[in-house]
Amino acid sequence: MTEASSSLSAATAAAVVQALALRELRLTANRRSVLAMLEHGERPLTTEEVAAGSGVPVSTVYRNLAELVDAGVVVRVAGAGGGDRHELAEAFSEHHHHHLVCTDCGIVTDFTPSRQLETLIEQEVGALLASEGFEVAHHVFDVRGRCRACSSVRR
Repeated sequence: MTEASSSLSAATAAAVVQALALRELRLTANRRSVLAMLEHGERPLTTEEVAAGSGVPVSTVYRNLAELVDAGVVVRVAGAGGGDRHELAEAFSEHHHHHLVCTDCGIVTDFTPSRQLETLIEQEVGALLASEGFEVAHHVFDVRGRCRACSSVRR
C-alpha cells in the first residue's frame, strides 16, 4: 500500500466505529490497517493480499476479517475454487458494483453496472419475488467466466 493510501478515511472510520460498537468491538490499529487496504483496493482482496499490504500478520487478518464480516462492515466475495476475497460493504464504500469472477485463476474484478442494467435487475427480481412475499434488501450479481489473461492461454 502506498503512503498516500495507507490510512482509513475519516468518514469510513466514523461509520465503522458505530457499526463495531453495536457488537462491542473497537476499531483497533490492526482493524484500521485491514480496512484501509480494502478501502483503497481496486478489487476484492485475498487475506494474503491484505496481510502483505497492511503488514498485519495473516492469522490476525483472518480473525479481523471474520469479525468485520460478522459486523457487516466487510463482505466476503466467493472467488473460483474457494478463493474467498473481501471488500468493504457497500454501506461503507458507497460504491454499488458487481463482480467478474475468473473461473481459472480466481481473480475478482469490480464493474459498475449501467443504470439500465440495474433497473432491469430490480424489475426482474422484484417481479419474481413479489409473488413469494420476499422483501429484497440488496442484490449481488457475479458474472463467472475467464479473464483476459486466462482466455489468451490455450488449454
